[in-house]
Amino acid sequence: MSKRIQVGPNRWIGESEEPYVIAEIGINHNGSIDLCKKMIDQAVRVGVDAVKMQKRTIEEMYTKDALDVPYDKPYAFGKTYGEHKYALEFTDEQYFELQKYTHDQDCEFLVSGFDSTGFEFIEKQLNVPIHKVASPFITDFPLLKQVAEYGKPIFLSTGMHTMEEIKAAVDFIKQYNDKIMVFHAVTMYPVPNELVNLRVLTTLKNELGTLVGYSSHDKGVVIPAAAVALGACVIEKHFTIDRTMIGPDHIASVEPRGMELIKRYSSVVWQSLGSAERELNENEKAARIKYGVSVTSKRDIPAGKIIEEDDIMVKCPGGGISPVKYWDLLGKKATKDIAADKTIYDGDIA
Repeated sequence: MSKRIQVGPNRWIGESEEPYVIAEIGINHNGSIDLCKKMIDQAVRVGVDAVKMQKRTIEEMYTKDALDVPYDKPYAFGKTYGEHKYALEFTDEQYFELQKYTHDQDCEFLVSGFDSTGFEFIEKQLNVPIHKVASPFITDFPLLKQVAEYGKPIFLSTGMHTMEEIKAAVDFIKQYNDKIMVFHAVTMYPVPNELVNLRVLTTLKNELGTLVGYSSHDKGVVIPAAAVALGACVIEKHFTIDRTMIGPDHIASVEPRGMELIKRYSSVVWQSLGSAERELNENEKAARIKYGVSVTSKRDIPAGKIIEEDDIMVKCPGGGISPVKYWDLLGKKATKDIAADKTIYDGDIA
């Protein structure tokens, strides 16, 4: 299983790499390409690595009965669920326009597919570097096979599914493609803090052996950074320029300032993780001398004297004989005259 995945000419994803932060615009554009461009502008301004859209072939994804259901939500964009969904879809030409608009600002443009036709367009027409499979499709093995055979990195979200189902999906994908990253996700918008269960990231890493990411549906900016501390290499967060706008996902999104903080905090946490080995850096080695402790003479000790407990004590600075050897010195002989209140060094007592 890949422990580092290349997602661009000079960009890799892995625990040894800076966290990859995705501004998930999704359907927050409310069907407006002008609004979408404003969101892209703000996402680029705060330094995200990629913006991400969603593409659905509505009639392929839903049954007619599902599309004909009356839809009276306060954020509805139509009288039926079908009208609502169609209102939030862009044309193929608009996706091309948005991709160019994003690339012209040196930001990556990603699109989640939700059906076979959508993924075919995303792969063959948009030629994205990464394919994101949304949570509902973990059990859609025909779709997983199609996406895996493209040979590109796959981001697999896991909301609503059991560990057994996740394992089965990963094992299936591995038959065709080993460039898999599994995203911890909870399908609630927003999800309360107590139901986030970030420790699942550790479970996914240990049991699947894949890189892991976090699809953030929680409120605020703290939890995504905490996910980085638990090994998340990618953070995906819903993004808007106004959380009060009409639409189903705005409430679980962050505005530009929030996304900027997620990017910054994720980077800070990643930098702080460092090595798992307990090693002293050069600054600590110097501090060990200044702030450490050593065996010290309590009184004048003439050369040849047998050391007693009344002869020695422990004081700063460090650099002398470690107090760990305090009792080992008792009964040994001073090799030189040692004035009172002086650090005792190796060789002064033998």
